[in-house]
Amino acid sequence: MMRCQTCHADVDARMPECETCFTPVGSPALRPDVQVRAVWGVGRAASVAVAATVLFLLLTVAVQPVNALLAERAVDSVDGEAFLLTAGLLELGAALLYQVAILAAVVLVIIWTWRARKNLDAFPGAGPTLSAKWAIAGWLVPFVNLVLPHRVMANVARDSLWRFGTPWLVHLWWGTWLAFLLTDRIATRSAVAEYDSLPYPQTSADFQAYADHYSSSTVAYLLPALVCLVAGVSLIVLIHRVSVAQTARIGRGGAAGPILPGMTLTGAAGPAGPAAAMLASPGPAGGGHPAPGVPVAAPPVVPAPPAAPIQAPPAAGGPGGTIGA
Repeated sequence: MMRCQTCHADVDARMPECETCFTPVGSPALRPDVQVRAVWGVGRAASVAVAATVLFLLLTVAVQPVNALLAERAVDSVDGEAFLLTAGLLELGAALLYQVAILAAVVLVIIWTWRARKNLDAFPGAGPTLSAKWAIAGWLVPFVNLVLPHRVMANVARDSLWRFGTPWLVHLWWGTWLAFLLTDRIATRSAVAEYDSLPYPQTSADFQAYADHYSSSTVAYLLPALVCLVAGVSLIVLIHRVSVAQTARIGRGGAAGPILPGMTLTGAAGPAGPAAAMLASPGPAGGGHPAPGVPVAAPPVVPAPPAAPIQAPPAAGGPGGTIGA
């Protein structure tokens, strides 16, 4: 039996790979000649952006009943157009916040996916089926973006979380995301067509038509918002799990570059633990060995103590001297 360098499980030396993490027997946790990239920080930023996107989308739905109340107040008001103007500004503000949030989320998720996919190249036993460039192009190419982001994420999740099959959370995220795109487009087109057919507000009946429109929009936007909520939560959980798993493996494999004085190795979510400290230790005094392929600073050279001064022999003929020396 021997110890797996990736998951620290006991592995039979006669087996070709670890049964837990699928790393070939005898392989290090990381390939020393492949650069790894940090995913923890950008993963947290992407999660925050995804959460903001969901919240602002829910805000656009919550604005609709408020606008319906404003339109109903406009029915009995002398200056009803002011209420409708307020309703329009509320809807526009919520929509702008949502657009900014979803743009930031898309950019950060693409960056995180690319980094996570590139790290698979440094993991012995990982079997990526798509090039890392598809982690970016897969989101941008029309029609291809309906399939490839799911395949890239499935590959990242399998090889980061040590799964034979794709985790169900990947399917849930992608299925609800596609459902959101479809239902949101249908609801938006229906709401826009209904709004364009509204008359210019002049009578009480016209203002009441606006109130009815905002009430129906609330119901129409509710389903896309709920589906987006499920997609957002599942994506945040996925990003967190993959980021923790990859960061922990990178920490077990050692630093990706030279260990300089004052450098701290990082683990899954914070400062280096005992295992990382052992990896950084250059000799037996630290209880470990340097990571393969990682140059370690040589121990400081201690100068030898100065030699004692040599006394000159006493002069000839002096006390205790020798004649003819």
